[in-house]
Amino acid sequence: MIALILIAAVVTMAFLYKFSPTKKTFMIICAVLVIVFGTSAFIRGQQVQQEKISRAQLEELLEQQKIFGEWYAAYQKDIDRLDRNWQSYHNIIEGLNSIDAQNFNADALHMRFLILEQDSIEEQIKIRMLYAPPELSRESRALVETVIYKTQQYVDAQTKTIILSEAAAKPPVELEDLKLKLHDIMIRESPEGLFTAQEISAIRSALRD
Repeated sequence: MIALILIAAVVTMAFLYKFSPTKKTFMIICAVLVIVFGTSAFIRGQQVQQEKISRAQLEELLEQQKIFGEWYAAYQKDIDRLDRNWQSYHNIIEGLNSIDAQNFNADALHMRFLILEQDSIEEQIKIRMLYAPPELSRESRALVETVIYKTQQYVDAQTKTIILSEAAAKPPVELEDLKLKLHDIMIRESPEGLFTAQEISAIRSALRD
């Protein structure tokens, strides 16, 4: 394309030189042509540069989306396991509240708490090992770190609640006393909800720009 433009310019100047009435007129026309061609070349160069930058930005954005998407998929699996553990805890409590002293099996109940306690501790360790992908932008990485911090606080409270409940359920124990103790533990130690929607939404919004 550039070669064709140069050829056209040379032919045009040769034509103008031959048919221009004076050299002054020819020089003025040449100056105008130089300005026109120079401006066009500059504009085209800027467009090409912008296209390169836009393409690079798009590639970077796609890479950021991929990195966060992989991290979030793994994180969501961790959250699903935390939810299952917490649901299991509530199932134990609800089951305990629905039975009477004759059907109460302290050893079986304690064993359920022990198993749940082990599962909860394992998840707590996994959550403690979470980190924000270093390849993310500084802004997205800071948001991910906030999500991780909130999740760690949540799992710590959840695990503490389960550990204290397991300790309270160690035989020998009376059913009604145990119900009161577990109710008190739930009131004092249960974690608040895990609220990370704002941070996740902000990251996704930034990665759509």
